Amino acid sequence: MNIRLALSPLALAIGGALTSMTTMSNVMAAEDVAVDETLQVIGHQYEGYAEHMPQSGTKTDVEWLDVPQAVSVVTKTEMQDRGAVRLVDALDGVAGVNNTLGEGSRDQFVIRGFDALNDMYRDGMRDDGTLQSYRSLANIERVEVVKGPAGALYGRGSAGGIINLVTKRANGDNFTHVNGSVGSNNLFVGQVDSSMAFSDKVSGRINVESRQSDSYVDHVDSNDFFIAPTIRVLPADGHTIDLDVEYAHQELVPYRGVPSKSGKPVDVSESTFYGGTNDYQESDSIRVGVNYEWLLNSEWAWTNRAAYNHIELEQKGTRQGTVTGNEVSQTVNNFGYDPRTTTTLQSELVWETDSNQMMIGADYNQINIDLTLASDKTLPSKDIYNPVAGPTPDPGFKPFRDNTTTTTGVYIQDVYTFGDLSVIGNVRYDSMELEQQKAGSAKENLDDDKVSYRGGLVYRLNNDMSVYASLARSWQLPYSGIYINPKLAEFFHTDLKEVGAKAYLLDNALMLNAAIFQIDQEQPETNIDGDVVNKIEARHQGIELEARGQFTEQWDISVGYSYLDAENKETGKKPNDVSDHLFSLWSTYQLDDNWRLGGGVKYVGDRYAGNDEAVALGDYTTVDLMAAYTTGRHKVQANAYNVLNEKYILGATNGTSGTNQIGYGAPAEFMLSYGYQF
Repeated sequence: MNIRLALSPLALAIGGALTSMTTMSNVMAAEDVAVDETLQVIGHQYEGYAEHMPQSGTKTDVEWLDVPQAVSVVTKTEMQDRGAVRLVDALDGVAGVNNTLGEGSRDQFVIRGFDALNDMYRDGMRDDGTLQSYRSLANIERVEVVKGPAGALYGRGSAGGIINLVTKRANGDNFTHVNGSVGSNNLFVGQVDSSMAFSDKVSGRINVESRQSDSYVDHVDSNDFFIAPTIRVLPADGHTIDLDVEYAHQELVPYRGVPSKSGKPVDVSESTFYGGTNDYQESDSIRVGVNYEWLLNSEWAWTNRAAYNHIELEQKGTRQGTVTGNEVSQTVNNFGYDPRTTTTLQSELVWETDSNQMMIGADYNQINIDLTLASDKTLPSKDIYNPVAGPTPDPGFKPFRDNTTTTTGVYIQDVYTFGDLSVIGNVRYDSMELEQQKAGSAKENLDDDKVSYRGGLVYRLNNDMSVYASLARSWQLPYSGIYINPKLAEFFHTDLKEVGAKAYLLDNALMLNAAIFQIDQEQPETNIDGDVVNKIEARHQGIELEARGQFTEQWDISVGYSYLDAENKETGKKPNDVSDHLFSLWSTYQLDDNWRLGGGVKYVGDRYAGNDEAVALGDYTTVDLMAAYTTGRHKVQANAYNVLNEKYILGATNGTSGTNQIGYGAPAEFMLSYGYQF
């Protein structure tokens, strides 16, 4: 394994510039010993694995115990302990959530057996800007996952749940954190997180990350740069304005995995590459957002948000096709966004009294996609056991179609408390319009109006324990609204039934959640006249168990287990890349003021590629370890991943093509990090 020890000049320049922003008085203050109420450390504080007030379940400050749906939170401390750099690294410990191949070029998660590619949110707003990329965690404070259909709050989508990224904010603190990491496959990561109060009314924060790496797969590498400045302005009492900018540049080689034969992935080395040596993906995305919160008085709060995403992307990817004998056919499929933009507006008014909380909201979302597409289907076949990598033809990027998806929604939520019983109701009305213009074809349209809902009951058994029941419905656009197919002219809908229990143990240090759920989805198929001619019905039912927090002041734990029975109700077969059993255990122990040790295990049960169980992917178990040493302002941490060197399948691409695009997971890897706090 090769290791690049030198920091890049770019990262050093950024670190030096931001370090100079910190005044001498702040440096002197950092010399003081910072004593956490649970751990005595200097310079670095661990905040634990429990988050008592996640807001994604209701978009308000309803306490976690009173939300009638399973909500999981991955805290900043857990992400740091795991050595997580990208979002795909952070969600291993969430019950009911698993990552998949994502065409070897992006985050793609499965929640309760449903694809969540288009169910990503940032600070409560739909996040489409980095849809085709790996999301950085550089400016992420925590990750919140709401399980089950959430359309009554968030609108279209969310069959299995939603993932909400909560970003870091400027809050008047003065500090600078610098971190550098090196690891297997020439990995280098440089990060800076710097915060400053400019005055009593204005503060700022900036997060910068540079990441570059080769891969365990031959010819596959990546190079990322991310910067996210944010400013907070307090113009008057009760008024808070946050201004955010994010810019991400990413270069990578897509990894399309390996083909299959006789119902199994081809047994080759994890390093085997079937693509073209000139394959690439390059993207530039920028997001600008504003959040304005006005506390009118002790009962009323009004929040207004706006965000704009702009992404330009090109991908040249060589894909495996059909296996015949010991050879696999190949095609080159180029696509790009030229550009893809998203505009989102949101307004929410909350009225809260002693026994009632009501939220009235409205939002607007428009996605414009200028898609370029070209392909070359004349490639010679390759030997499936000994593919020879070389350049493949580049068909370029030709204008293909323009798509516009516009949704406008209004919604209301009410939470009323009668003693130990709370009743929650959500109703949302959405108007959804899709427009498509293919090159050389007539314009196509698809539109409809839909109502989503959620109703729930929560009963407090005592101050630290509750039980709940919930019913919900969400609507999904075919192809998530990015494409119109005349034979899918009706929207899908998903219904949730869920009962569960939540509890705080050990003086609120440990959070427990248990849920039993059933999710039914109906996907109508139509003829070209829009008449329904068939319905695909799926049922996903199962249980989830999860614990997050502390057993003792020194011992943090995150453990989750889910059993999922997911099937097409007509055929009885599992959907693509959905496991029946998921188990994850991660734990760390603070030995003393300096040493912190930890590790974890993840088990993923049997899965299949394709929607007809065509290729068995098998199950797997991976084991990770970590150790950290902190002294003063210095912190050194080592993370080792898949230490038993398990050979396993990470996942498969969706659809029929996924049976021959199956990705191996990474063998044993490690990362060594050094952090300094000014």
